[in-house]
Amino acid sequence: MKKTLLALGAVVGVGAAAFYAFNEWAYRALIHADFKVPESLDKKVSENGAADYSDISDEGKKWIDAHGYKKYNMLNSDGNWLTAYHLEPKEKSDVYVFGSHGYRSDGMGEWCFYAKHYVEELGYNFFFVDHQGAGSSTGQYVGFGSFESRDCLQWLGFMCEKFGKDIKIILHGISMGSATVMLMTGSPKLPENVKFTVADCGYTSALDEFTYKLKSLGVPEKPLIPYLSKKNLKRAGYDFGKDTNALEAVQYAKVPMLFIHGDSDKFVPTHMVHQLYDNCGAPYKDKLIVPGAEHAESHQIDPATYESKIDEFIRMFI
Repeated sequence: MKKTLLALGAVVGVGAAAFYAFNEWAYRALIHADFKVPESLDKKVSENGAADYSDISDEGKKWIDAHGYKKYNMLNSDGNWLTAYHLEPKEKSDVYVFGSHGYRSDGMGEWCFYAKHYVEELGYNFFFVDHQGAGSSTGQYVGFGSFESRDCLQWLGFMCEKFGKDIKIILHGISMGSATVMLMTGSPKLPENVKFTVADCGYTSALDEFTYKLKSLGVPEKPLIPYLSKKNLKRAGYDFGKDTNALEAVQYAKVPMLFIHGDSDKFVPTHMVHQLYDNCGAPYKDKLIVPGAEHAESHQIDPATYESKIDEFIRMFI
């Protein structure tokens, strides 16, 4: 009996150690900014097709480099140095587009697809950031919009102080960046000179997104999500549900909102944009669903329609 109990204890011990090791790995993969996601895992989780937009992104980055930009740095409340990039138009403009990038991306990698339209074709300033732990910004954790929205509100304050309190600001976010600008739009701290928000392929909350992804991969929600949630609150200091709840935030939206989503998005499911739109309390709202577009592909699939819809908002609110 004693030997049986000892053997059982050893098995339980190995099982507990394996469980802890897996969950620690899962947490690092999800939240740690410096984690390098294996390509095979990235493809499985994203569920996107094999579309390659590297030629377009390379062309966009070359355009940004040739055009030139100014870099700014700011210390956030976590003690991390954040970086922002400012592209100025040929002619002086008081309109500033603020760009918030997605999960495990950075400012240059995201906005190389959009910069030329905003700066050269529309003649606007384009100000985009590297979120905490991304690009040139320091930081250990990804916040899924929690501290990114806080930092970006701080950036808006910087912009108003640097460029003038009367500048007109457009918020534009992609994926996690979309959740970020939605949280900003629903914040009482949003500056009055923000004119409208573009929210492209954002999730209702990080908790909803994680739950959906596990279900789509055939992995049970429990015990993984409760375990990771508790660990994250202790380490990174934010709650997956409460502190990233874009669905709640858009109820309090103070400015017009344009929601964009691909109808073939399997990473952030398309049904989330309909929930966000229906729950949005903005004074004016609209949505664009792009046929055939997977996650964060709407502009690449149909740039003409994408840009035309934003230009429509510009004509109404700028």
